[in-house]
Amino acid sequence: MMSGKLRIFVLLPLLLAGAVQAHAQLESKYIRNLPQVDNQRWHFGFILGIGLGDFTTLPSEWTDANGNSYYSASNGLMPAFMVGMIADLRLCEYLNLRCTPYLTLGERRLNYTCFTPRGAQIGDPTQVSVKPTTVDVPFYLKYSGKRYGNVRPYILAGGGPQFNINLNPEEPILLNVFDVQIGFGVGLMIYNEYFRFCPELKFCFGLLDQLNRNHPEIDDTPYEVYTRSLDRLTSRMLAITFNFE
Repeated sequence: MMSGKLRIFVLLPLLLAGAVQAHAQLESKYIRNLPQVDNQRWHFGFILGIGLGDFTTLPSEWTDANGNSYYSASNGLMPAFMVGMIADLRLCEYLNLRCTPYLTLGERRLNYTCFTPRGAQIGDPTQVSVKPTTVDVPFYLKYSGKRYGNVRPYILAGGGPQFNINLNPEEPILLNVFDVQIGFGVGLMIYNEYFRFCPELKFCFGLLDQLNRNHPEIDDTPYEVYTRSLDRLTSRMLAITFNFE
């Protein structure tokens, strides 16, 4: 079932958008804001957002010198902060192509549980923190519905490259520089007097293995088990962004 934090994270922006939509519908009876803005060939904007991210893991069959194995799993969704820009090209009345480069700052945690060769657990799980700082350059196709007063819903899907710029070799787990992210989402354009305010909910998934095994700094150290016991590490994120266009 959905956790309490995740339920609030998903429902709160939707309730907010619904309240703003109702207010905009009332205002639309008196004035239609920015009546020609959707006809612009190009428009630009900026993004502020928060996300909940974690890793999906695939354990390896590696064992230490004593024959013990280690099982890794995500410690749960962790918050992240997002800021970025928007460049949007109108293709036709209902379809836009947009590029939305953004920076993400956050933390993710993995739990490692040690088992004997007979399958008995040894001690409590060990928690390891990973702090990626990423720059994403996604391209999205955005399909918009019909405008009703001062609101207009839309959906979008796409993807693009992601670059991790936090490459501290002293960290227990080292991530690769490059990944490819795909995403899809829904949003609502709310037309104000001077700009469009667009709350947007997106799901993003990494396609490539993020674990960097070229990590000589951890050889023959206690950190070695954190890399050796993983066969694959991929990222995912649920994000709510507030676009100003």
